[in-house]
Formats: sequence, structure tokens, C-alpha cells
Amino acid sequence: MDSIDRSRIALPARAWMALRTRGAGYAWHKTLRRTLGRWPAWKRRLLYDDPRRYWTLRGGDDYFREQEGQPSRSRRMEWIADRLAQYEPRSILEVGCGYGKLLRALRERLDVPMVGVDFSPSQLRHARRYLGPNAGVGLLLGRGEYLPFPDSSFDLVVTSAVILHNPPPAAERIRAEVLRVTGRFAAHSEETSVSYNRYGYDTAAWYRNRGIELVEAGPIPGDPDRDSSQFCVAVLDRPEARAQVPEYPRAGRFLDLVESGELDAIFS
Repeated sequence: MDSIDRSRIALPARAWMALRTRGAGYAWHKTLRRTLGRWPAWKRRLLYDDPRRYWTLRGGDDYFREQEGQPSRSRRMEWIADRLAQYEPRSILEVGCGYGKLLRALRERLDVPMVGVDFSPSQLRHARRYLGPNAGVGLLLGRGEYLPFPDSSFDLVVTSAVILHNPPPAAERIRAEVLRVTGRFAAHSEETSVSYNRYGYDTAAWYRNRGIELVEAGPIPGDPDRDSSQFCVAVLDRPEARAQVPEYPRAGRFLDLVESGELDAIFS
């Protein structure tokens, strides 16, 4: 049997497995991801109208295997963790921690308090397993636009491929919240490319336009597209930098606990 015939059989088999293991919602989600590649505008409209729902469905065993099966992803996270560790942060918050890949790399380098926040219950369940019970990392279900922490709670706050996945109003709120809860450093690995689920922001330019100092900014070594690759670190421990933090209403700044019954499985 040739490769074309095998692929035609494999696709229905994968769809059936998705239906059996995670239900009709996930099977439909996966079908749209596989079939709308030639129509990115429709793919964004039909598949990515709700980023939280998208990443809750996207997260899981398939996504974990996909990410862990790419050595370049691991090398990227190791490089980011090395860079962040050189700043010797006293505490770390990762906004949009996913299944905990960067947090694990940071834990291997630093013995400081660490917390990860993500709006996807499925990603957080994987993070608990991936990090293990003795990692000493707090995992919280919440949204980057409404972080449940007082001002200047963490020495360093980091995002990695998070802001880029949010539409402009949400992206702006996430940036503002990152600046609000960090006491010293804000670090970002955010590509500038555009796709159905990427909005292509230049995070370094966002800081420069507000007169906030960047101690480093540039592409990540080894990234295939150096033009869209970007890693930057901003310093927020000076009064003139704090004055640039955008103000938003603080109402409702607590965990979005709409997933009833999930908390016992998520909090650590």
C-alpha cells in the first residue's frame, strides 16, 4: 500500500481516536485545525474566536507529544532558562505556563519561589504531572489579563509565546498586568509572525515606545526564522519605568474559576 493510501486511512483513524478519547468537541476542533490550512481567515474565525477554549482543547496528550517530539523546542527553552537565570531573580511568575516546560528548566537552575498561571485546565493538568509533586512550583488557573497578585509581587515575570496568541485588547491587558506584578524584570519570548492564532506583536518596540529600558532584545539562537524570533528583558525597578505602567480597573482581579470541579486537580 503506498503512502497516499496509508494517509487516507490514518486521518479517519486519528479522528475516531480523538472522538473516543476526548469527545466530539475536541474531535471537531482537531478536524478544523487539519482541514482549514488554506483558509487562515476562516480558520481564525471558526477555530480561534475564543483563545481560552482553543488552548483548553488544544492542550492534552497530543499537544504534549507534539511539543516534546521537537528537539528544537527543548533547545529553545533551555536557552531562555539560561538567560533568565543569569539575572538571579528572587522569585518568578510565568504567565501562560502551559504544561510547565520553561518552569521545569528554570527549576533545574534556580531554587527560588516559582508560580505558573494558565487559563487552560488541560494544560495545567499536564503541568502537574510534568513538573512532579516535589518541584515546588505553584500552579494556578487564571487569566493573564487579571492576575490575582498584588503589585510588585515577583522579582521576574516571564511570558513565552503567550501575548502573541491574544487579540489586541487582551494582549494590552496582559502586558499591563505583567508590568504591574513584577518588581524588577519583565521577560518575553514572543515571535512577531502572523498566523490564524498569532497576532504578530513587536514586544520590544512596545517597551521602547514607552521609554522603558530593555537590557537585551534580539532573536533566539537556533530559531528558524530570525526575522520573527524575539527575546527581550525590560527593567522595571526605576520610578520612571513604573510611571509607564498602564492603569486598568482592578475589579475582578481574581482567578477565573469557571471550570467547576477542576481546582483540586490543578492547585499544588
